[in-house]
Amino acid sequence: MDRGSNEVYAAVLWQQANENRQNSTEKACFGTALPAERLDDFRDEQIGQLQELMQEATKPNRQFSITESRKPKF
Repeated sequence: MDRGSNEVYAAVLWQQANENRQNSTEKACFGTALPAERLDDFRDEQIGQLQELMQEATKPNRQFSITESRKPKF
């Protein structure tokens, strides 16, 4: 991803985090959908990183909480 794409994605995550805080009764969903056919576009190392990220993100004990509502600075 280039810097512009990273900034757009960061803004999407920021918006989703704020929406999650406002609708705390619903299960949080962050990021964008990744169809299975797109996995062929990734290197094996990237697939491993995605799996590690998913495992960390779905742990029952969160290591951080989303408490600030300010927009990220780029």
